[in-house]
Amino acid sequence: MRNKFPLTLIISLIVLCSFNLLMISSLAPSLLLKQIASWIIGIFLFILGLQINPKQTKPYRWSIFFFACIMLILPIILGNLTRSSHRWLNIGFLTLQPSEIMKAPLMFFLSTTSQPLVLLIPVLIVILQPDLGSAITILALSLPAIFYNPKALKISIFIGLFLILLSPLAYQFILRDYQKERIVNFLEPTRDPLGQGYNLIQSQIAIGSGGLFGKGYRQGTQAQLLFLPEKHTDFIFAATTEELGFFAISLIILAYFFIIKTLFDKAFSTHNNLPLFIFTLGIAIQIWTQSFVNIGMNLGLLPVTGIPLPFMSVGGSSIMSLLFSLGIIYSA
Repeated sequence: MRNKFPLTLIISLIVLCSFNLLMISSLAPSLLLKQIASWIIGIFLFILGLQINPKQTKPYRWSIFFFACIMLILPIILGNLTRSSHRWLNIGFLTLQPSEIMKAPLMFFLSTTSQPLVLLIPVLIVILQPDLGSAITILALSLPAIFYNPKALKISIFIGLFLILLSPLAYQFILRDYQKERIVNFLEPTRDPLGQGYNLIQSQIAIGSGGLFGKGYRQGTQAQLLFLPEKHTDFIFAATTEELGFFAISLIILAYFFIIKTLFDKAFSTHNNLPLFIFTLGIAIQIWTQSFVNIGMNLGLLPVTGIPLPFMSVGGSSIMSLLFSLGIIYSA
């Protein structure tokens, strides 16, 4: 498999897996076994993905699309209310997030259809959960399919301009109060330092205090003393920087760089296989979008959106989905 699966990608995934398990052991040890199980299941899904080529799924693309939509609706109907949203399904000892798991099936659909704009349907379903962060990343999946479809591109530009014009109304009547607060407090975090601006301020303190080599493993005061909320999910970047420092976080960013670069190289080497090309490019854009938004949010450069850091945030849904997708990408 070494000849087929690039060594740089293998090393990058090992780096992220190692830091992921190391930090979960520090920040949320009770979740470590579940996280290990997620990686093991993800490896099996990667092997399964190696047997699948997106081109083979073309006859089933609409069935796959409707199945994905149903799976996205299930949390709204059956899921428990957690942090004011219905995003998760409990299956045995695992808690799955369909908006993460369904990204690979949606990419199957996008890579084999001439109508990528119907992806707005699952995007709207995810917004209803509500989960604006996942809706943004699902929408990002459609970019390759749209750019390689002139008609869809023209319609998308029109819709984009229309939405920009309507953005003041959307802010006023569509966004929920907590989403409005995130935007306001992103622009002025000190406005409510003990309330809505608290997460961002604590994240910046954690990152700034880490220095070159960090405060030491399990010695981060912001994370270990619970000043930093969501330390093992949304703000694991800040917690890692605090404990392990700039040097370690540089290795993590470098791993993301090599993963994304390798996937872009793979995509443009498969231009004669359009479904695989679009699938690969979509997953590369997904990883880039999630990494960029999560790190930007931790640094205070972007509003808090709840988008997980790929391969690092606790939770198996994202890891399993991405490893499955990587298997599919290297199936041919």
